[in-house]
Amino acid sequence: MSHFTKKQLNSISFWRDINPHLTISSNHLNATPTQTIDDNLLSSASDSLWQDGYLDCQNVFTEQDIAPLRQAMEELHHHNLPQAFIYLYDESWELFFRLRALLQNFLGDNYSVLPHFWAWYIIPGKAKGWPPHRDSADQSVIELYGQEMLVSLSLWVPLTDATPENGCMSVLPLSCEKDYPAPVTDPSEIALQDILCLPAKAGSILGWRQDLYHWGGRSHRNAKTPRLSLSLEFQNSALDPLCEPLLDPKHPPSPEERLNLIFQQFEKYKHIADLPKGFEENKPAT
Repeated sequence: MSHFTKKQLNSISFWRDINPHLTISSNHLNATPTQTIDDNLLSSASDSLWQDGYLDCQNVFTEQDIAPLRQAMEELHHHNLPQAFIYLYDESWELFFRLRALLQNFLGDNYSVLPHFWAWYIIPGKAKGWPPHRDSADQSVIELYGQEMLVSLSLWVPLTDATPENGCMSVLPLSCEKDYPAPVTDPSEIALQDILCLPAKAGSILGWRQDLYHWGGRSHRNAKTPRLSLSLEFQNSALDPLCEPLLDPKHPPSPEERLNLIFQQFEKYKHIADLPKGFEENKPAT
């Protein structure tokens, strides 16, 4: 386990001291600007999402937008602290709230945030992304009044360039999987020619339906940089909750609630994520 004590890990002031250039508060995000996405890019993303199950919007955020979060994740890495603690900081929630126009386009005006998130620091030559999986076994699209409606969506933001060398995302496009006799349940069932690699510039937005089969690559020793990235999941709040508690995108959880949620992620993803030993036992008392 890290050399930090349970008391430190459960102290909000400790996390403020780790990254003093970021904030931890209970403030609403109403004043956060909306990120503008070109209409042509949004149309292309929509076509791709409905045909292949994923969207790819390159170069949405500027270096100024993402540099403070990348710096914070480097600091967490320096202290051997799990990257999921980046979600203690307001700026993580603000970054995704800036994408509300994109999310509203797919999930409706009153979308909610699912309590599912993660952050990755993939070290060149020493680490890999998550293995092939689907984010949810639940139905990702329903038909209502003769039209298809998206139930949920995962968004993934690279804070460094994500390349084939440092472990970028790959997917099995829905347009390919539909030709299989049954949904894929094991990576060995995938024809290698059907795999689509998705390199992404820092500040881009990747997203996928939660029934899309996808995975992160292994970082090669020749990768020039680590791969740092964030993900957060969302759902159409007009539908029954996929998981509770659903979160209000305008009002992120309080700092204490965030800390509890982070420790819940450790338990939820312990079968799939590499963590320094001991963090699961340090969950704050509720």
